[in-house]
Amino acid sequence: MITLDDFHAYLNADDINAVMKSACQAAITSPELMHLFMERFVKYSASYSHSVPTLCGTIGSSEQFCDPQAAIASHSNRGMDVAAKVFSASIEEFRDPRTGVSHRTLAYALLDELVAYAGLSAAAVERVIQAENWLDDMTQFVHDAYRAEPHSLEQMVRAMGFHAAAETIGGNEFSIINSIFFSGQREGDFGQFIKQHKARFDAGVVSPWYWIVIHGTSTTEGVELGHADDAIQALNLAARYSSVSEGQIVEWAGQGVRQLATIQTRFFHRVHQEIREYAALAVAA
Repeated sequence: MITLDDFHAYLNADDINAVMKSACQAAITSPELMHLFMERFVKYSASYSHSVPTLCGTIGSSEQFCDPQAAIASHSNRGMDVAAKVFSASIEEFRDPRTGVSHRTLAYALLDELVAYAGLSAAAVERVIQAENWLDDMTQFVHDAYRAEPHSLEQMVRAMGFHAAAETIGGNEFSIINSIFFSGQREGDFGQFIKQHKARFDAGVVSPWYWIVIHGTSTTEGVELGHADDAIQALNLAARYSSVSEGQIVEWAGQGVRQLATIQTRFFHRVHQEIREYAALAVAA
């Protein structure tokens, strides 16, 4: 049986967590930098959200996943069963059950409050967004990592490994952001600001910080935990319904895990660099 432990050699979570923590610590030095960080993080995160269904469609249309116990060979395709375990990560992304809106809309609600906290005008926000010239390459990396051909079992399993790693690290990143941005400043100006404001939707009213905490904190289990379990189950189904060994599935998936480690580290290093550059310009001004 394939478990998360099989991928420790491909992913050093402690190193990635350290990079994430450093970027977050740099961001909380001013409201403007907090907003800058979150603008970049929201865009980066969105590239995962709309890439997952693409992979699910590929797996579901593939002829590579068949039940060897099926009485009739033409009725043995189990691609949709494998895809379902990957797709579970997308359900809340499209519609949060408490608010009735997508996670992207929740993220924008948080960004709106960060804009208000920093006292930024709409024009200033657009300048921050337009000033970024490095993130498109990283979001394209994510899109490519989720892309596979339905005739290639190796490509699909590699993409599934990338997805499994993303769901594993996903809970960590949101927990770290919550700890440094909010928990560490709970009694400070930012913590009080978040407590005093609400994000209102037709189906419910929540804290602007809701988008962060639903993904998990240091004391609560978020949606990513179940998604990570399902992603590992998808790999087990891939082994069950294909003609290759578990060891081969782990090897192929491990390539995707390593890709996730690469892009996650690159993103947080780069956003940290931009924060330092922005802060230096502010001091010089």
